[in-house]
Amino acid sequence: MALRALNISLWGFFRFHGPDAKKFLQGLVTADLGKLAPGVCLPACVLTPKGLLVADCELYEETPETILAVTRPQAAISFLTAFDKKIMLSDSSLKALRSQQAWLVIGEGYEKGLPWPRLSEPARLLLGVDPPEEAELLSDAEFETLRVLAGFPWFGADMNAESLPLEARQDAAISMEKGCYMGQETVSRIVFRGHVNKILMGLRGKTFPGAPILRDGREIGRVTSAAGDIAIGIVRYEDAKPGVIDSGELFVFSGWPKPLSKA
Repeated sequence: MALRALNISLWGFFRFHGPDAKKFLQGLVTADLGKLAPGVCLPACVLTPKGLLVADCELYEETPETILAVTRPQAAISFLTAFDKKIMLSDSSLKALRSQQAWLVIGEGYEKGLPWPRLSEPARLLLGVDPPEEAELLSDAEFETLRVLAGFPWFGADMNAESLPLEARQDAAISMEKGCYMGQETVSRIVFRGHVNKILMGLRGKTFPGAPILRDGREIGRVTSAAGDIAIGIVRYEDAKPGVIDSGELFVFSGWPKPLSKA
């Protein structure tokens, strides 16, 4: 399969550096920084005190005292704002990496850069260098198709600042074993005492973003992203059951993590 490269210079890239960088982030993100190691992509979320999404991101250990965070474009400013003042209370620094080359290289056999396991195909992040010469340039529309087919929720489309992380299928980014973090109380209450009111589902059927999702003539949700015959939509929890509905067929993407449980 030919290599393809997407220009992602407008994504958010942030570098935390200092002796307490991991400790600082451990108290503010949903993931367990104890699982971070060189060559590991650690998904994480940043939440408000009420448990709403500020950003989803990937964390990478560049050195024992340096951590790279990668966010989607629509979440970059809120991500920076969430940490900008708090970082002054630590022994670390935060730098937004602006105006640099950044590429997502998709395809088999390419091992340079950092892993980005968000798509169905292997993908690597490249920072500050050109993509491989043999790579075909990928358009934003082509990437949109790839990420919808993989069921990767996108901040600014499938989730936003009014979303709860468990609504947006961010279970793999949340640790239930680590200590306290911003927004933990809301996450724990949902897991141990109930469930979310709505949740993302896959939908098979020709549709478009913003279209209603119907079951037995009543609206149960809305399409948030679509590519060909596959879509992602936010659906009422009570109706989020795989099967045929008026709008097509609801399903759960195979790459989505299992919901967090009380066990």
